Amino acid sequence: MVSSWIDPSLLKTFLAVVDGGSFAAAADRIGRTQSAVSMQMKRLEEVAGSPALFIRTGRAMKLTPRAEAMVLHARRVLVAHEEMAIALGAAKNGRELRLGTPEDYVSSLLPKALDRFAKLYPKIEVNVVCDTSEELRKQLSEQKIDLAVVTAGQVPAAGERLRDEPLVWAASAGHWPEQDSVIPLAVFQPGCVGRKLALDACIGVGLNHRIAYSSPSLAGLLAVVRQGLAIAPLARCSVPDGLRILTKDDGLPPLPSLVIAMLKREITSASPIVDALEQEIRNSVVAPQPLP
Repeated sequence: MVSSWIDPSLLKTFLAVVDGGSFAAAADRIGRTQSAVSMQMKRLEEVAGSPALFIRTGRAMKLTPRAEAMVLHARRVLVAHEEMAIALGAAKNGRELRLGTPEDYVSSLLPKALDRFAKLYPKIEVNVVCDTSEELRKQLSEQKIDLAVVTAGQVPAAGERLRDEPLVWAASAGHWPEQDSVIPLAVFQPGCVGRKLALDACIGVGLNHRIAYSSPSLAGLLAVVRQGLAIAPLARCSVPDGLRILTKDDGLPPLPSLVIAMLKREITSASPIVDALEQEIRNSVVAPQPLP
């Protein structure tokens, strides 16, 4: 029989185990000992009327069907608990959730996650901050944003690796400046990982090139590319219909894939609302194919 009341702290620890994959990872996430996590999970099993929520597989913990059914409900309960605290002025951080991401990911990678989050938690305001991945890391360290989806080059130094995304050359479908002896490029502003990788690739094969346009805005780059004034290195997910993707057959050097990673604030300042958005992003962005 399920208890009519479950301590939210038990649910918070439960989700830390779910997201971390083990009691040890959960202990790091919530700042408690592994034995304390184990004791809390035993207590949750008692109040939930379940003989077991986890099955140990080596060092990892696999969810039982009963536990899988609890996950979404637990997230909703904790978000509702935080919403109430905000409404009553009891929350330490009574503010909107702040998500940082490069501009091109807002329209290509995140719409599904943001739409689902808005439907599940309509009272929570998400403030999307668009900037370079380098600047977003700085803002995260300064506690100015709660969560960030960033480009991590080829080897993410920190955070959770979500997927690998091909970096490609995008050009006008009708024409591109192949007749020029020096290839004009349209690139994002300094600090963009894709910009550096593309310029390194051109230098590596000795391709004559010049930066013809530099902009912090994806819309600005696309306007230039559509007119056939330059080509642009873009994440493939950000290339809209109507543009052509160039290959080595067009005389362009191959580009490496980008690693898209998710970073969040220090665990001590994490909240159920941030965790809920993090999970929605993970569900919608992670590529189905295994990463190398």
